[in-house]
Amino acid sequence: AVVSTQSTGAKKKGEMEKKFTFDHVFGPNSKQLDVYNICARKIVDSVLEGYNGTIFAYGQTGTGKTFTMEGVRSIPEKKGIIPNSFAHIFGEISKAGGDVKFLVRVSYLEIYNEDICDLLSKNMKKKLEVKERPDVGVYVKDLHQFSVKSAEDMDKIM
Repeated sequence: AVVSTQSTGAKKKGEMEKKFTFDHVFGPNSKQLDVYNICARKIVDSVLEGYNGTIFAYGQTGTGKTFTMEGVRSIPEKKGIIPNSFAHIFGEISKAGGDVKFLVRVSYLEIYNEDICDLLSKNMKKKLEVKERPDVGVYVKDLHQFSVKSAEDMDKIM
């Protein structure tokens, strides 16, 4: 979808009409699984092929980021992107042949006002830093990572 904004007042000299492009726009009756399938499934499939993947929610306070990412874990049709990712990952691992090995690690961070916090740390207020190394790439220094063997392990950690 392409959304155009129109000025209701006089434009400043040289100001151009702004256009914003979206991959998809979800209405208020959208289902969590539809959001997952449209926005996240391809990223998780790529991760299962060995690529790095990141899924994040961005927006103003109160716009549904937490619900979109986490949902209501106790109600299957309201599970968000994170628990749907867990199920997807371990569903695919269970189908893999015996000659394929997977190492699944979990980390969970928040970026708020340019501060990075580890949501799995005992000290969630400690500010972390983004670093880069040629052998590792971009990473968050001191971010906790936990190895897991099932979607249930991931749920317990989260």
